[in-house]
Amino acid sequence: MPEPIAAAAFLKAPEKLPEAPVYAVFGPESWLRRRCLQGLCNVLRGRKFEVRRVEAADSVAPVLDELRSPGLFGGACALVLRSERQGNRHEEVSRFKEELLAYLDKPGRRNVLVFDGATFPRNLAVPKRVCERFPTVHCEELKPWDQSGWEALARLQAQDAGLELEPAALTALRDYTAASLGRAESELQKLALLVQGRRVNVSDIAQACGYEGQDVTFPLCDAVLTGDTTQALRHASKLAGKAEIGGVLSLLALLRNQVAALGRARHALAAGAGSADAVQRAGVRLRDAMRPAFVRTASALDKGSVGRAVDVLLAADEEMKTASPDPGMLLVSVVSRLCETLPRPRTTGQAGR
Repeated sequence: MPEPIAAAAFLKAPEKLPEAPVYAVFGPESWLRRRCLQGLCNVLRGRKFEVRRVEAADSVAPVLDELRSPGLFGGACALVLRSERQGNRHEEVSRFKEELLAYLDKPGRRNVLVFDGATFPRNLAVPKRVCERFPTVHCEELKPWDQSGWEALARLQAQDAGLELEPAALTALRDYTAASLGRAESELQKLALLVQGRRVNVSDIAQACGYEGQDVTFPLCDAVLTGDTTQALRHASKLAGKAEIGGVLSLLALLRNQVAALGRARHALAAGAGSADAVQRAGVRLRDAMRPAFVRTASALDKGSVGRAVDVLLAADEEMKTASPDPGMLLVSVVSRLCETLPRPRTTGQAGR
């Protein structure tokens, strides 16, 4: 059986992946898998494929029929099929074993099938066949002692965010995030809003990632995401005493990102997506403990409330730039209006009262 390509090796030169009718990007490291899948999709787009995600909720037959049939108009397509075990529901490579094995024996000549293997056990028939015959990328979790490997990937994340980190800042980021690449990406996105025109240092990491200190900017954003009105107003009050125009403007940008994420999640839920899929489509990085509250908040929204929340933030941004208000008072006012505009989700206990 040919060895899958290691994720780090693939990311160095994704264009070297040979042409094939089937690919798989799999492994337990979710950020690496997402990054490698993005790299593979970019390569396929460069080869003139139209890349689309597809679902096989009840049957994989429509997906395979499209792969077998050349398009009447336009070029070839690359269909990305996710394989993930969810609770008692088996992954797609297990549920549609016979259909997928038949396709792998005689794949379409023009179109491409890409497996996004969140769960892709290589002892199962379909993953085993894919790994035997087609190019695959394995995104395994980094070893706890592989600091240099982790830092190389964190530098790649920083580059994507337009940042450059001092060596000591990289070490601090690894410590703050417990070597989680997913959380590191989230923290770097926050830093991109706060640090401009210079290298990120240890103090910047402490300010952005230190949830235990005096700076409660990001806990405030988390409280908005999860609909925790009490905590949101408490954090806003703490920030008000030392608020400055530049800091409030950065916070407004962060809050706009949060509201946009809630809106995307609400749209996905309304379209029938499950909780995990809605979080993924929202493009927001959450700790596992925050996910249920985030989904409840998104479920309680409607299109009007999302629009009103955006209007609150845009009006505050304009006021900051034109009317020179007191930054602390404006901050508390904005958070208060957001809490009124974004309805507090009803928990299971509340629903039964």
